[in-house]
Amino acid sequence: MQFAYEALRPDGSVVTDVLEAAARGDAADALRGKGLIPLRLDDAGPATTRSLSGSPAASHFQSARLTSRDMILFTRQMKMLLESGAPLVPSLQAAETQAARPFVRVLLGRIRERVEQGESLAVALEPESHFFDPVFRSMVAAGEATASLPQVFGRLCELAQQQQRTRKLVTGALLYPAILTGMLTVVVAILLFFVVPRFMILFTTLNSPLPATTKLLFDISQGLKHGWPYLLAAVGVLVAGIVLAYRSAAARAWLDDTVVRLPVIGRLASRLILARVLRVWAAMLRCHVPLLDTIRQSRAAVRNGTFLRLIDRIEADVSGGGRVGQAIADSGVADPVIISALRTGEENGRLAEATDFVSSWLDEDNTATVQHVARLAEPLLLAVMGVFVGFIAMSLFVPMFDMATAAH
Repeated sequence: MQFAYEALRPDGSVVTDVLEAAARGDAADALRGKGLIPLRLDDAGPATTRSLSGSPAASHFQSARLTSRDMILFTRQMKMLLESGAPLVPSLQAAETQAARPFVRVLLGRIRERVEQGESLAVALEPESHFFDPVFRSMVAAGEATASLPQVFGRLCELAQQQQRTRKLVTGALLYPAILTGMLTVVVAILLFFVVPRFMILFTTLNSPLPATTKLLFDISQGLKHGWPYLLAAVGVLVAGIVLAYRSAAARAWLDDTVVRLPVIGRLASRLILARVLRVWAAMLRCHVPLLDTIRQSRAAVRNGTFLRLIDRIEADVSGGGRVGQAIADSGVADPVIISALRTGEENGRLAEATDFVSSWLDEDNTATVQHVARLAEPLLLAVMGVFVGFIAMSLFVPMFDMATAAH
């Protein structure tokens, strides 16, 4: 059989080629015998490709996702079992048995079966690239090559936990403003659709003169009451247009660039993404993944187009003999203190420690910044709510006071 492979050379470069072997395990052994670390090993035969792509069950399986909780549980269990001295296959079997979701049990069972057939764990993970990104697989491959799989799973667990903490931090910061915005929308809608029309009937019956603000309020209320289907359709068209535009590469690149250039939110978003990238670098470098491969594989941890282009520039600079610190300094996305720490670590051969320190410092600073922005957003939204409700109340009660004064 023919197998297409991608593997790491001892100097850190990546080689792709095709080799002949009786089975996948034999192909992996042949690569390791040549001093290569297998990263990817696929059956090059067309029949296998057709069988994998034509199955409805396989399509449904590929549409599933590993949650952060699944990843944390799996990596924590593997770290504990491997550190206790358990062999790899029994460790995978124990993690498979203890998985809470049936989908995860099936996934781990498939990986375990490949390892039982003689494949390395990194090669066994390759067909499941839909669930395990290149960062995960490269770290596992390096861990197998250096006999440090327990430590690798520990760092993978830390990565998953930090990603979950960041997601919870941002979600928690947005929750209260979202609730206030929803309450403001509901209150204003009730006033405009139900309360204001009743006052309009009252004032029309009494034929009393109305201030300009009251007339404006009545016009807004009537416009929304009779034109809400058109407004709803316009919002739907706008949302659909944004979704369709985001599918194009040009619109997505423009939006990504716009987000990172916003005054406060953009700087915070940039620092959150940078912290994620540096934490991935720290974890991979500590697992002895070569620097160029670390930079290349860290693309899987980023979705923002601006930072993807930054990683491409850093990779090109480092490939040409440049320094990571200088490449990040030229991009302008990091503070001088961060650049100084990275340069110092790089010059002293301690880039892994430097990226680990900087990412931890950024995580702490980003947490404080997110909490500060959330605290500022709360009174701002309350003030906006007060202005809206106050305008409506003033517009309704001022004519009533005028009528009461005229009656006396």
